[in-house]
Amino acid sequence: MIPLSRAGRFTLILATIAVATIVVMTALLLWQLRAQELKHAEAETVSLSHIIAEQTVRSLQSVDLALDVALDRLAEAEKLGVRLGEFPIHAMLRSRVEGMPQLRSIFITDVEGKIASSALKHPAPDFSVRDRDYFRGIKDHPDINRYVSAPAINRVDKKWTLFISRRIRDAGGNFIGVIAASLDIAYVEALYESVMLDRVSPIALYLDNGTLVARSPRLASSDSQRMALPVLGPHGTAQAAFKTLRTVGEDAGITTYHSVSRYPMVLAVGNLDREALAGWRETVRLIVTGALINIMLVAAAAMLLLRKQRREEELAHAAQESSKQLAAMVGSAMDAIVTIDSERRVVVFNPAAQKMFGYSEDQIRGKPLDLLIPERFRSAHERNVAAFSTSGVNARMKDTRMDIIGLRSDGSEFPIESTIAQVTIDDQTMFTAILRDIGERRRAEDQLRESHHQLRELASSLQVVREEERTSIARELHDELGQQLLRLRMDLSWLSGRIKDLSPALQEKVADMKAFVAGTVDTLRRVTTRLRPPLLDELGLAEAAQWQLDDFTTQTGIEVASTIAIDSGALDERTSINAFRIFQESLTNVARHADATQIHVSMVANGDGLMIEIRDNGRGRAVGDKPELGHGLVGIRERTLMLGGRMEIASAPGEGFSLRIRIPLDVREPAGEQK
Repeated sequence: MIPLSRAGRFTLILATIAVATIVVMTALLLWQLRAQELKHAEAETVSLSHIIAEQTVRSLQSVDLALDVALDRLAEAEKLGVRLGEFPIHAMLRSRVEGMPQLRSIFITDVEGKIASSALKHPAPDFSVRDRDYFRGIKDHPDINRYVSAPAINRVDKKWTLFISRRIRDAGGNFIGVIAASLDIAYVEALYESVMLDRVSPIALYLDNGTLVARSPRLASSDSQRMALPVLGPHGTAQAAFKTLRTVGEDAGITTYHSVSRYPMVLAVGNLDREALAGWRETVRLIVTGALINIMLVAAAAMLLLRKQRREEELAHAAQESSKQLAAMVGSAMDAIVTIDSERRVVVFNPAAQKMFGYSEDQIRGKPLDLLIPERFRSAHERNVAAFSTSGVNARMKDTRMDIIGLRSDGSEFPIESTIAQVTIDDQTMFTAILRDIGERRRAEDQLRESHHQLRELASSLQVVREEERTSIARELHDELGQQLLRLRMDLSWLSGRIKDLSPALQEKVADMKAFVAGTVDTLRRVTTRLRPPLLDELGLAEAAQWQLDDFTTQTGIEVASTIAIDSGALDERTSINAFRIFQESLTNVARHADATQIHVSMVANGDGLMIEIRDNGRGRAVGDKPELGHGLVGIRERTLMLGGRMEIASAPGEGFSLRIRIPLDVREPAGEQK
């Protein structure tokens, strides 16, 4: 076997380094992506715990509010001489429960724990709850006014229930009983299930002693369980605390424990690593496959190069020499440095400057700087240098670079980026400029602008596809689901006419089903209208805009003053649908963010183009030279630019918000920017 030449060994080493680099960089990239996914999962868990804790607090506060109102009514009943077991007390409790799906019942006990009145039925069930913790906790501890019990089986419906109890006092402040609300744990679990993300599991609610209250997904066993909870700070306060812990083992992941404000409870939201890293594993397969392909390509290239080097040693040697020369040139490349004295004569002219301007150091040393600047810029440059010399600033740093034009020895001009500094030596002020030829960068900027133009064209195509999909979905909903709902409504009407002699409860149920189907039909009509308003296709933009204004007024109650004047044939379909979406999004922004009571709307098409203006009297906001735009305004701006139009916004805090859009009717290419 012929031994490898020096170039061959070098190639083999480089290939090995390249392969090792690919392996190391791939491993580092995958590790970084994994860390990012886990960090995102942790942030997602923390965010969701805040949301669910707030929802839990609201559910519990509504129960507390119901108990507060009931206690007030009991105090009034005592003044009227109404006893706890009488029917008016039952009716009052029943009214508190209605409309609160999280409550099964509210009931009252006497001082011995016997049920005196219940929202479920009258007279109250004949049993005692004196053995229950929510009764004993209130009776035996006069300093406790509200008690949250451990989960227990409800003796009425045999379901798991959480009880919240309060003390009942007479006019003299004496203890006369307990009022308790039975909270449906299944409702809490269903609430958690409705907000649980695909990759977040499980969500659990505990008492502060670690007793499990509710969990989603539910456990196979309904028995109450306990676990050790982290210390989050004092409970019963308005300030909620949270802590995120990592678990290891088979179910490794992140769990965020969040205290429930003002209640002795802790919410736990978990996110298992195997679920959080599901997408990462797909990325691993792609990246590893790409890395293997790159390694194979490097190995193949190395083999081909080695074979070629064996056959053409002289050519390999020449290539090696050329590579060394190129490396030397690259290693010695520096920015041009030019130093002038107070009389603007060149005293330093480095090799990079010689190369940039085409002068040797002997040719330029001691000559005026004007040789390097086109004649039309010399006066302005002289004034700038004079102003800089008296500014008291020693250096004009990177963020204040100047772009100037340079002049080569052959008379050609080229753009230069300049950073200048001054220093005084022996009462002589010297100015040093670091120059960089930015011709390539200018060309790259032109290419970037062209890419930006192509992206806008792509966005325009995507908008067209999106509108076509909306139209298709609206048609499918209307033709398919609408017909099925109509058939169901007719069947219910047929059924309603044939059960008149049956029980009223059955008749009422069928009537409720008919009303529900009718409401579903209305909802379907609203959805299909939002996806693709039929008025836009049938009567044009003016009628569709007027319909949108009417719907906006109905939904928000905001007073609208409008001027709409559009010739039905003045706009093509593309302009009409995009103008309508702009109009629709503008009204949505007013409803969501403006806090306005009145808006003025103008939509007029004339010889100058289509003008859309929406002004409100809401809270407004500060608008600078380059205002930060929300997603809604960004979408409006992109649609406007897609139609070749211009968007202007004007606003100030407390002075409302104004949006003005002009779309030319004879231009279809993006042009202009938002003002």
